Amino acid sequence: MDSENKTNENRKISLTSRMLSVIGQLKEEKKHSSVHTYTAALHSFTDYSGGKEAGMAVDLVFQPGRLKEYQDWLRQKESSWNTVSTYMRVLRAVYNRIFPPGTTGHNPKLFDGVYTKVEPKIKRALTENQMQTLSKADFDSLPEDMQHVLAWFLLMFMFRGMPFIDLAHLRKSDVKGNTIVYCRHKTGKQMVVSIPREAVKLFELFIDKSSGSPYLFPILNGKLKDEWQLYRCYQEALRNFNRKLEKIGKLLLPGVKISSYTARHTWATLAFYREVPVGIISKALGHSSIKVTETYLKPFENERVDAVNDELILSLMNNTKENIAS
Repeated sequence: MDSENKTNENRKISLTSRMLSVIGQLKEEKKHSSVHTYTAALHSFTDYSGGKEAGMAVDLVFQPGRLKEYQDWLRQKESSWNTVSTYMRVLRAVYNRIFPPGTTGHNPKLFDGVYTKVEPKIKRALTENQMQTLSKADFDSLPEDMQHVLAWFLLMFMFRGMPFIDLAHLRKSDVKGNTIVYCRHKTGKQMVVSIPREAVKLFELFIDKSSGSPYLFPILNGKLKDEWQLYRCYQEALRNFNRKLEKIGKLLLPGVKISSYTARHTWATLAFYREVPVGIISKALGHSSIKVTETYLKPFENERVDAVNDELILSLMNNTKENIAS
């Protein structure tokens, strides 16, 4: 009976107030990425409803027809299917908090008519020649901010495909002689990376030489202490990094898209093509297991097989021509 009364009370709560409550809990748990996602989903649904339906009681919001209309609205706004899925999964998570599975009022098929899957993103890697083009670029011909961005991209590659989030959070105290000792932001796994000889010049030119920031590179605001503000600062830095990488791509590699993921995927792919054992690649990337690395490299397996097939056919055809000629 108490459970039924609680369910009836939850029905009277607006979607906005319920989501803000969840966002508050996520902030307390320091799940900043989830806070960002839930906030974006709330803003999106509020825009869709003109601010009206988000303030309605949740049992009026969570109707199959309304969810389908919201999905259609997102697609009309040219949102990707991954964005649709993200927002729908957020709404489903909130719905399950209000009406836990198995309780009165829960509809297990409510989200069956909308898209909640995840389309795998095809990660692009650069070729060896393209990486050489970037590494041999004339820095003096680039604006100063783009010089920093290109340097950080190259250092990410030389530091064994270091993710941008780890590069941004590196501290001056992480440098131990000619090595960098840090913990991966995603897994907490300790990493020890040597500074290659080829990276020393870039490293010395583009580190933060001021004494006011604890960070190794001038990417994050060293004065920020609040974790949420620091997360927001990182997100803005990431957006700027990707925007400028896109400009660098247009200047130096026309027609090739470059993003913050590219350095990491390029390092992994080139190592894979050079037949470096998957176990070594996994350790270098700081993955939690070899299975993660195998999933990471799976999109490139067909490319390597196709390359071997091309070589095999070329060799066969050349031998056939020689036999015909003789």
